[in-house]
Amino acid sequence: MQLYETEICQYTESIWKNILDLDVKKTEEDYCPSEGENILAGCVHISGEWEGAVALDCPSELAKKVASIMFNLTEDELSSDLIQDALGELTNMTGGNLKSLLPEPCYLSLPAVTMTEYGLKIPGSELTTKVTFKCWGYKFNVSILKKVSAN
Repeated sequence: MQLYETEICQYTESIWKNILDLDVKKTEEDYCPSEGENILAGCVHISGEWEGAVALDCPSELAKKVASIMFNLTEDELSSDLIQDALGELTNMTGGNLKSLLPEPCYLSLPAVTMTEYGLKIPGSELTTKVTFKCWGYKFNVSILKKVSAN
């Protein structure tokens, strides 16, 4: 089992259920975006005793549906800023929960969200855990990336 895989599953399922009233389930199928697919990637950095990041990669269509629920707007009423805000908030909640498992002191950055074609890559870090979930037929990843020491 990967680092904190069980907790990632618990926190992600709980956050999506409590905030969005959506059921998400872990899947063994990998989420590998198809060529040209627009992916939104949310990230929070963790610094202190443990250094790394928590990332949430999902298709932009899923992010749009999530934002529609979160802000109680139709998808046509959403701006790209609101879609990014919704994904950033989900990433922030997930990262905050996972931060509580790490050695203290640790500090959580504000979330950042970007559009990508391949998911989030952070130079100087290595993927330690990736869990793929399914919601409404869409797959998305929640990942933990650990900073690689310069030694």
